Amino acid sequence: MEPIIDENTTVLIVGTYPSPISRDTNQYYANPKNHFWKLMGSILDTDLKELEYTGRIQVLQDHQIGLWDTLKHCDIEGGSDKSISNEEYNDFSQVTSINKIICNGKKAEKYLKHCKVPNDVDIITVPSSSPQNRMDVSVKSEKWEEAVPLQKISAKDIMK
Repeated sequence: MEPIIDENTTVLIVGTYPSPISRDTNQYYANPKNHFWKLMGSILDTDLKELEYTGRIQVLQDHQIGLWDTLKHCDIEGGSDKSISNEEYNDFSQVTSINKIICNGKKAEKYLKHCKVPNDVDIITVPSSSPQNRMDVSVKSEKWEEAVPLQKISAKDIMK
């Protein structure tokens, strides 16, 4: 999938590789059981699950947040990261506006170590939003809120 990045993106949230549902719909975190949109909605104080996908993406971009994955291509069985093989990594070195990459889970962090990333970018790992991660959502939410900076965007900035 193509990255969701524009010239204002300062924070990039990366997963490993899109789930089958995400690949089929060409939408990041499309599996309704994934906690990503609930977590981000809580952080951004917006009910993202009620918005269409393009609206969700716009809210993220309004807060200078982008989305991508560490793997450009791989062999995978279903949506299980445990089955990943023959990895081909994305190149983050040309994304010059970002100052923080948030890894959505330990596997994303593992694969990011093989990606080209600018040296001055902070990297933080949060618990995976995947439904396969059985951690309580409230604990996930606490960790995500610590990692995702809430960018204060003025109306003037949005109108640019």
